[in-house]
Amino acid sequence: MVVEIGRLCIKIAGRDAGKECLIIDKVKENFVLIDGNTRRRTCNIRHLEFLPQIAKIKKGASHDEVMKALADLGIKAKARSEYKKKEKSPKAQKTEKKKVFSLKKNKPEAKKEDAPKAEKKVAKK
Repeated sequence: MVVEIGRLCIKIAGRDAGKECLIIDKVKENFVLIDGNTRRRTCNIRHLEFLPQIAKIKKGASHDEVMKALADLGIKAKARSEYKKKEKSPKAQKTEKKKVFSLKKNKPEAKKEDAPKAEKKVAKK
């Protein structure tokens, strides 16, 4: 199929695989600008499956124009507001106390009761 503006495609690779889009502009020899149920971005033509339908849109059409053209072709198009947005969860409170470091080295003193009793060796003369 010929790559032309308004050609209906299905993205077959990447995060938007399986979603419908329209070609908006030809960027380079193998790259086109797409928009529709996918993110608006440049895409390699190897990552697209071309369909026979062609929408009548102008070069560099806006997202709203692309959505109207998809609706005219019978493709159910989602508005950007319908995409799920991640809700921010409240930050968890830290339960640990902050450790304060001092310059003095606090070594625990051994209790006399707990210390092992050293046997005294009596030197024989």
